[in-house]
Amino acid sequence: MPKVFSDEQENQIKKFINLALEFNKTHNIFSRESFKEVYKNDVLDCKPIIELIKKNENVLDVGSGSGFPGILLSITKPDNKINLLESNSKKCYFLRKVSHELNLKNTNIINKTISKKNQLGKFDIITSRAFATIQKTINLTKTNTHKNTKYLLLKGKISNIRKELKDINKNKFRYEIINQDTLKERNIVLLCKDE
Repeated sequence: MPKVFSDEQENQIKKFINLALEFNKTHNIFSRESFKEVYKNDVLDCKPIIELIKKNENVLDVGSGSGFPGILLSITKPDNKINLLESNSKKCYFLRKVSHELNLKNTNIINKTISKKNQLGKFDIITSRAFATIQKTINLTKTNTHKNTKYLLLKGKISNIRKELKDINKNKFRYEIINQDTLKERNIVLLCKDE
C-alpha cells in the first residue's frame, strides 16, 4: 500500500474500509469485495481532492453514499466541518456508525434529498462523486453557495465532462479540469463563480 496518509489517518481509513466491507455483506452499500479493491477504487480515487481543500473550510458532500469522499475528508481534515448529505436512510445509518466508531467530531450527517430551495446553509466547498451532471449539481445547490464557494466534482471521462460543461453559464462560472493520473480515466472539475 503506498504511503499517502499519516499513520493515524491510515489506521482510521483501514477501520472505515473494514466497517464498510462488513456492513456491505448485509446491506449492499457498494459493489466492492476486498480491502484492496476499496483502497484502490475509492480511497486513492478520492485522495486528490483532499489537497484542494484548505484548513477550516466548511464542506458539503452531496450524495455521500458509502462515504467517499465525505468520510475520507472527515478523517484527513479534522479542522474542517464536513457535512455529508445522503437521501438513503440505510447509507446514513452506516455513515453515522462510522462517524461514531471513528470519533469523527467534525462530521455532520444529513439524511435528506437535496432540493433547489433547501435550507442547509452556505458552504465554502461542495463536493460530489457520481452524483449528477455538473449543471444539475449547480441547480440543486444554488442556495448553498456564497461568492467564493468552490465545487470539487469527481468525474470520469473528459469527453463526458466536456458535454456537461456545455450546459453551464460561462459568464457565471469559470472551471478547470484537473486530470488524475490513475488506471481508469478520472478527472476533477474545479468550478468557481465568476461574477
